[in-house]
Order: sequence, then structure tokens, then C-alpha cells
Amino acid sequence: MPVEIEVVWVDADQSVACRTLALPRGSRVADALVALRADESAAEVCRRLARGELQTAIYGERCESGAALHAGDRIELLAGLSVDPKVARRRRADEHRALGARSKRRGEPRR
Repeated sequence: MPVEIEVVWVDADQSVACRTLALPRGSRVADALVALRADESAAEVCRRLARGELQTAIYGERCESGAALHAGDRIELLAGLSVDPKVARRRRADEHRALGARSKRRGEPRR
């Protein structure tokens, strides 16, 4: 009896793509990726996987290609972070402070 899993990723146009695959019981993430290659509409994401631009996760938890799959699992193909989250948060805080300082200056009466 096959198990159904989903494979999801974000396309170049920022839309979310999803494919449902029926795989034999005991399949692994690598088996799902091989099955995905058979889908012509997933050709670009397969090229990105081959170039190492994407990583695999099951429900948000990073996993290796040998990870076992269970019925209902969702494999996510994730791009790496372009900016460290701490650095991004610091930049946003700096921008927020800069905007706040400017608005305070505008509200002060002129002398």
C-alpha cells in the first residue's frame, strides 16, 4: 500500500508549488526527489536541488536524503538564508530608530 506525501517549494515568481506523490511504504526523502524529477513542471526546482541551492526539511525540520517518510509527511525544499536573522533584526531596529529620530525632529517647534 503506497503512502502519500507532499513536496512544497517556492517558485521563482514567489508562488508556492505543491506536488502530492504516492510512494511505496518504506520510501525515503531521496525516493521522493527522484519521483519529483519525473514531473516536467518541477524541472527548475530539480535543477536548483542538483546545484545545492535548496535543502530538504520535513515539516520545517532539516533532514538528510536518507530520512524515512511516513504517510502525510510534507517535504519542504528550502533556500538558504541570505542574511543571518540576528543581522537582519539589528538592521530593522536601526532603521526604526532612524525613522523615529527623524519624526521627532519634525515634530519639534522651530526656534
